[in-house]
Amino acid sequence: MSVSFSDQIRVLWRVAIHTVVWSVWYSRNQWIFEGKSVDFRAALSLVWRSVYDANHLGIGYMRNCIDDLLILRRFGLSGRPDKAPVIRSVVWSPPAPGWIKVNTDGAALGSPGVGGCGGVFWTCRSFVNACFVVPFGQVFAFEAEVLTASLAINYDWNLGCHRIWLESDSSYVMQLLSIRSDQVT
Repeated sequence: MSVSFSDQIRVLWRVAIHTVVWSVWYSRNQWIFEGKSVDFRAALSLVWRSVYDANHLGIGYMRNCIDDLLILRRFGLSGRPDKAPVIRSVVWSPPAPGWIKVNTDGAALGSPGVGGCGGVFWTCRSFVNACFVVPFGQVFAFEAEVLTASLAINYDWNLGCHRIWLESDSSYVMQLLSIRSDQVT
């Protein structure tokens, strides 16, 4: 799903407006109920930080329009280039008899960030044989992917299955495993 650039600008404006309203409400309550005054610069800094964070959480691509670019520059943000994602058609197929197929995915929220992984083991009849989900602490995304593949192979081996078909969305992991398997044979 892709969000248009004008939708992204609308989201940024909404974030700015909501943060301004919240800052005024919070400052008022601090002044009335606790006798504290809030520095205007701190409230303004909160607005800028919120817009900056919303831009980094936003998805989508920008058109190459100077007006939109100027709006982003005014907020001190950079735009995302107009580059369409690559879409590939993928058809899942069950493993051959005697094999177990495991679909895995590992991820991290941030770089590094809190991560986790999961995998689903399939039989040749497309039945789920087992599955796993493991939370990680602070990891990089590629570490999460490598750990996921390692856990999947280890779990599969412990289940007594020695013919493993591993599928992952990480080309890095697949490359590492294919290099290693070429060296073993």
